[in-house]
Amino acid sequence: MSKNKIILFSGILIFVCLTAYALWRELARNVQQIESGISGVIKLAPGAGAGMARTDNLHILLFDPETLQPVAINTINPFTPPLTFYIGQENAIGNKQLVGNYRLLIVSDKDGKIESSVFGEIIGDLTPPIALSTEGVNYTLSYPFETLPSELLRSTNKTDDPSTMIQGQVTIAPELLTHVKETDRLVIMLFDPAMGRPVAIKILPHFLNNQKFSIGQEHAMPGQTLKGAYSLRIITDKNNQPFEAFPGELVGRSEELIPLGTSDLQFQLNQEYKK
Repeated sequence: MSKNKIILFSGILIFVCLTAYALWRELARNVQQIESGISGVIKLAPGAGAGMARTDNLHILLFDPETLQPVAINTINPFTPPLTFYIGQENAIGNKQLVGNYRLLIVSDKDGKIESSVFGEIIGDLTPPIALSTEGVNYTLSYPFETLPSELLRSTNKTDDPSTMIQGQVTIAPELLTHVKETDRLVIMLFDPAMGRPVAIKILPHFLNNQKFSIGQEHAMPGQTLKGAYSLRIITDKNNQPFEAFPGELVGRSEELIPLGTSDLQFQLNQEYKK
């Protein structure tokens, strides 16, 4: 066999091996994703979508069946039903390891406040526990969103009391200004230092440099009462996935815990958001 043929066959063999390896990796990744999540189809009940816009965010949430604390969130935009969905380990809050069964809730959102209702938002039922690796879940958004399911409601009412909030102004480091567009969302989160997960989330649909912000009890996760001091994290979001890094997104993290009641806080986005 000539030298050229040997080189050609070697090249073909290497190509086939690399292709097979890539396909095996992708198959293994898909199997792992299926085993660590829940997937299915989101449908809209007849007449339930009055006022709904294609640009609305759709929040898919998993809750611990015992504590009813949120453990994962996946935000989809745009939403055009019927729509396939997935939520699982890659959407876990605070990198929590997901194991076992979880309760599912899906709600649309127009203003970045998951708990507050706005005309045109819709919600489905809080499901019984569903095991991870479950496929083919049929979930129906069945009625206008007025309030969260009673099981998730906090014992305390929402409040705009400044003593339960952190307020300030967010700026961009000068060398990172070119990364931000007005269409970027601003995601503001308070993290519990002990639990290592967000206890409050607020999403603003647009972001401008030197923008004022506030976050507090009103934006707390269901069942969460805020008190004391928290770690503050603010990120820009370009792809409607606030828990996934995307090229061009920025982040700022507080160096110290910030107590509720803080006002006039100067906070800077000073890093590219990477995970």
